[in-house]
Amino acid sequence: MSEAAAASEPKKAKKSMMLVIVALLVVVAGGGGAAFFVLKGPKAPVAHAEPADGKAEGGDHAKAAVGEGPIAELPPIIVNLNEPEGTRYLKTVIAISLSDDKVVAEVERLKPVIKDQFIRELSELNFRQTMGAKNKLAIKRRLLKRFNELVGADAGTDVFLTEFIVQ
Repeated sequence: MSEAAAASEPKKAKKSMMLVIVALLVVVAGGGGAAFFVLKGPKAPVAHAEPADGKAEGGDHAKAAVGEGPIAELPPIIVNLNEPEGTRYLKTVIAISLSDDKVVAEVERLKPVIKDQFIRELSELNFRQTMGAKNKLAIKRRLLKRFNELVGADAGTDVFLTEFIVQ
């Protein structure tokens, strides 16, 4: 056997051994990752205590607790963001917690007007104003204020952004 053939034998063995080791590491890492997600599982919802006076905390005015009144969902809204250097879009689906059942008929009647006002409000935003939890909270406050101006004072108690996609 020539010296070149003898030298290539150990190199092939090393390559084979490396492939086996890499494949083993991939399998172990994949199994470990899968085990982590399976064992971690979904977290139980956190229960929030209600104040002794029975009113939910909410800053200046007391809000109805989530789930006490009906919830109205608007059709999806897609707007161009106010971006001079390019085109960015916001797609959102908004649900509004209503103070009581009496408001439902009025909201149904005014849905096109509400959607129009929300489109105007959202299209004034730029990309930076849509990012982060604080900005989303500010958007929710603006939409709730606009909703209550249209439907009636305190008709809506909260706004939920059930979809919020910026592209």
